[in-house]
Amino acid sequence: MADEQRKEDPEDDLNVDKIIEERARLDKLFKDRFQKTITVMFTDLKGSTAIAETHGDIAHRTLIKQHFDIVFPVIKKHDGILVKTMGDGTMSYYENAQSALRAAAEIQKGIDAFNLEKKLTIPILMRIGIHVGLGIVEKNDIFGDVVNVSSRIEAQANPGEILLSEEAYNALSDRAEIYCGFAKEVELKGKKEPMKLYKGYWNKTEIQRDLSARKPVQDVQEKCPLCIKVLLALAGAILLAAAAYWKLGRSGSDEERRTTEHSVTITGDTN
Repeated sequence: MADEQRKEDPEDDLNVDKIIEERARLDKLFKDRFQKTITVMFTDLKGSTAIAETHGDIAHRTLIKQHFDIVFPVIKKHDGILVKTMGDGTMSYYENAQSALRAAAEIQKGIDAFNLEKKLTIPILMRIGIHVGLGIVEKNDIFGDVVNVSSRIEAQANPGEILLSEEAYNALSDRAEIYCGFAKEVELKGKKEPMKLYKGYWNKTEIQRDLSARKPVQDVQEKCPLCIKVLLALAGAILLAAAAYWKLGRSGSDEERRTTEHSVTITGDTN
């Protein structure tokens, strides 16, 4: 009687197959709604601590506001989404790498113009890091490896620099718009393999300096590609000759040693 009167439990109709199907549906819904490829940009103002120590907290807070007055409009102008501020730094994301690089270059120029006005006795400089990857995008925040890597790339930049990951560099739709060049290879926390980083140039003087430094190598490669092949072949031949000479010399030494060790010295006539 008790069993007959027991209310039906909705979970009685569930089975493993239905749960798996529902999980797959929810996973797809999550990926479609929240997961997407984004370009994340971190900025960090350097020099503000020295301002605080020299001029006090009010001057420091005023500086933070002035610097945000430069950064915030530029992020919005290039269709970026400002996620949060961290002290005197920012985190924002963009639908494409080109927009992020444009924003970064304009921010650096804005900071440079601010320094030229000499409102402060100590110049301020900005470090910027950009990375492209799959992230989780919520209404008011973003998560994922792309966020962590972008932050670590920013930490690798020198004051006044823009550094891009190789993924961000490859994702640029117009590399001729803002000059970029290979900067360095670094090991980042949490990454098994070293990462190649590229520098985005916003200062015309630095662009000319970098082009001049790269030109001799480019001229040799373009004007005499055969020279490179000949030099490589010559270097290989020298290495092979050295190895052969070493082997021959060692063989002779062994032969002499065996002859000395196994020879018989005759001291007199036995007859």
